Amino acid sequence: MKNLIFYSVLFIAPSFLWADSGADGGYAGAFLRMGIEARSKSLGDAYTAVAEGPTAGIFNPAALPHLGSRQAVLSFSFLPLDRQLDFIGIALPIRPQVANTSGPHPLNAGIMIGWVHAGVSNIDGRDSAGNHTMNLSNSENAFYMGFALSPTPWMSIGIAGKILYHRIPDIAEQGGALTSRGFGLDVGIFAKPIDGLSIGAALRDNMSKYSWNTDKVYERGTSSTYKFPRILRLGAAYSIPQDWLLLVADIETSDVQNPRYHAGMEFSLEEIGSLRLGWDHDKPTFGLGLKTKILGHLTALNYAFSPTLDSLSPDHVLTWSFDF
Repeated sequence: MKNLIFYSVLFIAPSFLWADSGADGGYAGAFLRMGIEARSKSLGDAYTAVAEGPTAGIFNPAALPHLGSRQAVLSFSFLPLDRQLDFIGIALPIRPQVANTSGPHPLNAGIMIGWVHAGVSNIDGRDSAGNHTMNLSNSENAFYMGFALSPTPWMSIGIAGKILYHRIPDIAEQGGALTSRGFGLDVGIFAKPIDGLSIGAALRDNMSKYSWNTDKVYERGTSSTYKFPRILRLGAAYSIPQDWLLLVADIETSDVQNPRYHAGMEFSLEEIGSLRLGWDHDKPTFGLGLKTKILGHLTALNYAFSPTLDSLSPDHVLTWSFDF
């Protein structure tokens, strides 16, 4: 019986509860393919060529050397069906001291650490006869560490490693938890060939997978491995002179789905903030941002709204970032 419950949580929950991540929502790691940050979400998830701050380690780690200052980010997603999706991270630029400014370009760099947490609670567990057995929950985590180097003033390369941890509590014998661990790598390249134009490419979820052993759930348990789809993202962004309008676009391919397209635009409101709208493959997205300085440090509050294609409530994402 517990074997049946385990596979229900493992297969039904990802494909249904994380279906917002698109056609690959039923595959392992779907929570990492949802918009975890408000600015990226409101731009239609077209973020490969404009990723900034700690979230660059997730979208394109190669953008980390272009940080203007140290930055921290807290992001919370308000989702239907008792789902949780949150992110916390910090990023630091590395600027070597150069005595001779007329010499070779210094090797600027950037680093980040971050944690993505996703979870589902109040899953109605039932036996083969349809009787309620227990309320189940599901927790997925990715712990990121990224580093990038800029060998030239206009181009940078980066890599981010992530430790994956998936936990299903109260399902093993005597109420114990079933867990799975994994590791993955993301690599990227970022360039600004001319003023106003940036381009980027990121290959995500290399080697990412979950490995499960159900010996604690079923007396004839088995070992199974579920690989994350490996995703290639190509992106471009162009900022209109005077920076009043930003246009972004991404194309996404993977080994399990057809190409998906993302696009967005951001209207700058000078020193106040910005308005955003986007198209995330098959649905519109909207958002806004407000910014100000507190004790001489820039802080910003961003919001994103994304309607769903079914009868579920829309997604709301709220992100707070601050320089320090």
